[in-house]
This record gives sequence, C-alpha cells and structure tokens, in this order.
Amino acid sequence: MNRRKIALIFLPMFLLILILSPWATAPAPSVESIARPVRTEPEPSRPPAAVEKEPVRLTVAAALDEPEFEELQRMAESLALELPDIRADLVRTDPASAAGEFSRAAKLGEPADILLMDSARVKSFAVSGYLAPADGVFTGDVLAEPLEAVSAPLKWNGYLWGAPRDFDPYVLVWNPDVLKALLGENASPPQTLAEWTDLAVKSRTSPQPAHWLAIDGRDPLALLFWVEAAAGQRTDTLWNGKGANPWSGTAFGEALALLERERAGAAFPQESGGIEDRLLTGEAAGVVLPYSEARKLASHAGTALTIDRSAWKLPYVWSRGTSFAISSRTKEVDAARKWIAAMAGEEPQEANWETFGKLPVSRSFYQSGGLSSLFPGGGSASFPFQPPAEFDPGLPERLDRLRGLWQEFADGAIGTDEWVRRWSGLSADLQFHG
Repeated sequence: MNRRKIALIFLPMFLLILILSPWATAPAPSVESIARPVRTEPEPSRPPAAVEKEPVRLTVAAALDEPEFEELQRMAESLALELPDIRADLVRTDPASAAGEFSRAAKLGEPADILLMDSARVKSFAVSGYLAPADGVFTGDVLAEPLEAVSAPLKWNGYLWGAPRDFDPYVLVWNPDVLKALLGENASPPQTLAEWTDLAVKSRTSPQPAHWLAIDGRDPLALLFWVEAAAGQRTDTLWNGKGANPWSGTAFGEALALLERERAGAAFPQESGGIEDRLLTGEAAGVVLPYSEARKLASHAGTALTIDRSAWKLPYVWSRGTSFAISSRTKEVDAARKWIAAMAGEEPQEANWETFGKLPVSRSFYQSGGLSSLFPGGGSASFPFQPPAEFDPGLPERLDRLRGLWQEFADGAIGTDEWVRRWSGLSADLQFHG
C-alpha cells in the first residue's frame, strides 16, 4: 500500500481524536445526593412503667378501754387487705379524759384525722368547728337506716357529723334470791315509785338487810336512768321546762326524795367493780349497769340474775354510744369516710356485739333474729326508734355539771332542797346559744 492511501486512513482518525480529547479531560458533573427516608416498622407502644402510689395514712384516736381498743386494731388489720390504698395508725385515749384531750388537740391544730368518741359530744365538737361532715359515709348498704336514738344526736345544721358505731344503755339487774328475801317468794322487780318505796323500806326492816339499790355515784346518766325507771317518765325532757323546776312537785322529785330518805339502804360505789360485787355477794337486791356489763355478768355469774329492760319501753333512754367523726383539719376526707364506712359497717357491728355486748346501730339487726325481741316496746313509739327530745350542743356541758351535783348528793353533802335550788342556777348557766 502506498503512502497516499495510508495517509487517507489515519487522517480521519487523527481528526476524531482531536475533537474528543477535551471531553475526556473535563471534570465529571457533580450529582447532588438526595436522602430518601428509610421505611421502618414502628415499635409497639409500651405503657409507662407503673408508679406505685403510696397509701394514704390516717391517724385514728379512739376513746376505748384496752380490750376494745385491741379488738379495734384487729378489725383494722383485717380490713387492710380490703383497703390497700389506706393505712390507719390507731392511738388509744382513756375514755375518761378523751373529751379534754381531743379538744386540746383540735385547738392546737394537731388532731387525729378520725376520732372515735362519745356520741353525746359529737355535736358540740361540730359547732366548735372541729369536725367535717360525715354524710358521705352513709352510702349504699353501709349503716342503712341507723336507729333514730343514735343518729339524731349527730345531726346539726342540716348535716350529719358522725357515724354511729354502737350504743350501750343502762338496765337494772336483780338478784332474785335477795329480792325474795326482802319481798317474799312472789317478789318481782318494782315498776312504780310506790313499789320502789316498799322495797327500800323492806330492805331497812328485813331480818336479812341488804341494799335496795347500788348505783354509780359518779355517772349522771346512771342517775337519770334510775329516775326514768322509778318515775316511768323519760328524763331527756329535763331541760325543756321553760323556767319550771323539774325536780319540784314532780315524779322526778319524788324519786330523788326517795333516794335521800332511804340513803342508808342505798350504795353509791366509787371503786371499779363495786356495783357488781354487791350484787353477786347478795349485799344488794338491784343495781344499775350498762347493758353490755349486765349481759356479761349474767352469763358468768354463779347465781341466776335477772336483767330488767322494762324502762326501754319509754320513748327515749340515754343511749350511751360511740361514733366515728372526721377532723376538719384532715387533708384526706374521702379516705377517712371510706375507712369509717368499712369500720362501722354491719360486720364490725356484729363482731362488737358478740365480743363486748355493745348494741348494733343499724335497724336491720332488729328486724329478725335474736335481737328482734330485745326492745320490749316493740314499736316505733319506743326506744330506740325515737330521737331524744333535746340534744343541743350544750348538753355535754350540762351533763358534766350535773355529774358534780350528783356526786355531792351521792356523798351526802347535799339533799333534795339544795339540789332543787342549785338546779335552777345550773339550768340558767347552761342555756345554749347558737
């Protein structure tokens, strides 16, 4: 092949190289990177870790004697499983000094969240601003239809200020052997003032002398109960006389005069157990005792005793009960109501009755069964189905002052004339204004 043909072959190739060579050395174009979302499956949602809530702590001050307080603690412990969100710390207070201690603690701003106290003092504490209403306790079947005798004293100003737990009225207890020795084989407990007078006279003249009555000379409610039983009239009306003295020219005055006239044949024990001892040893024909003590005494006594509840036929006798109340200072009102509802329910009431003989407050207990015949009145016109005639907030102070007057009378320091004179002054001083 000649040179001319070779040149013709390489010449186009050389030109093509010259044309393409700038593109070979040019920088590569920058390609912007676009981030694309990565598709992932969402993690299953998990509930937040359970935060254990601390139980509400309540302090409970209970005016009870040792055995009853220990039983209350046992009940509270058994209810702890039912109320895991509430813890109650119980403190016992001597019933004799409880009113003063509770009042001082309230004035200092350091009261317990819950008070278990004498029902008669609930209204006075409410008026003083120491309590919160307890209406919320009465829900559902809890304390359905409490008896009027125990619930009415807790009501004031349109609210209920306590939840009744029990009541324990006085009764007469007789030693039938002594009664027969004084009155003869056909003897029966006296029911009228004339029969009481006959018993008192016979106890003084009998060949086998014995006290015709033994009664606590420190408790005004023991006196008021005996006056009711002897006179056949309710004594919650004593402060309703509008100026008239209820002890002058009345059946009440005759009963008091009998006590003074036959004082030598009566006993006014001050020591604990003195009343029961006189009955069991045959030193007394009849005594005044709380029903719970009478029931216990009769079940353990070696001699047959007769419990006389005939005075319960009256529209009202002094019920002597306890109630739960809520401090106005507590920050846990709802928890307090919930705890009280459990502790004052029918099961604890029944246990309290079976263990200590304290009467239940719910009406349902008396509609059938063993307690249905307990009250001889048997109808809505008698105790405990009737409220007291008067139960104002000043009543506890009245009873406290009556206690002092009764102690002087029982000690023989004063007689009926001085009693009548002093009563007028006491009544005037104790008028409640509120």
